[in-house]
Amino acid sequence: MVGTFNPRYTYKKRGVFYFCKTIPADLRRHYKKPRITHSLRTKSKSQASRASQLLISRLEDYWLNLRLKEMQIPAAHLLHSVPSQNVHSTLPTIEDAKELYLRVKGESKQKTFFTHTQRSVNYLIQCLGCHSLDQYSSADAAAFRDWLRNKGLSSTSIQRNFTSIKALVNFTILELGLDCRNAFSGV
Repeated sequence: MVGTFNPRYTYKKRGVFYFCKTIPADLRRHYKKPRITHSLRTKSKSQASRASQLLISRLEDYWLNLRLKEMQIPAAHLLHSVPSQNVHSTLPTIEDAKELYLRVKGESKQKTFFTHTQRSVNYLIQCLGCHSLDQYSSADAAAFRDWLRNKGLSSTSIQRNFTSIKALVNFTILELGLDCRNAFSGV
């Protein structure tokens, strides 16, 4: 009875082939069900075989991508500054946080409030770039402190810049209910 088996990952229902694959245990939390079942919309064994191979190949690629996204950065301990795990962040950038902070907290404030805040954020962007709030690390904050020091700023000026940055990041986190920490606290 050679040739009576269905192609791999398929079964027949009312003459139509269906794809069926159990989701790996480590990826089940991404799915609503533990198994993927999908009609291949064909009664042809050869078409079902090709479609099944294509589907399993795409699924395996997608699953590998999911696993790699969740993986720790290889050799992260060798980096000068550990980059954010969330490189595709949708949180506001430091520039967005500054605009929100100035718009809400700046009401009835002196011009110096705006000047200090804008200068601090400009320094930060010059040193580290404009990133989402959760993409800055405590190592970045230390590098920023050293950058300000090398720029020739006094300890008081460095502290003033950090106070501005910490305040606007804390405000944005609380105002928008974000789930991230302030990398500039405790430096």
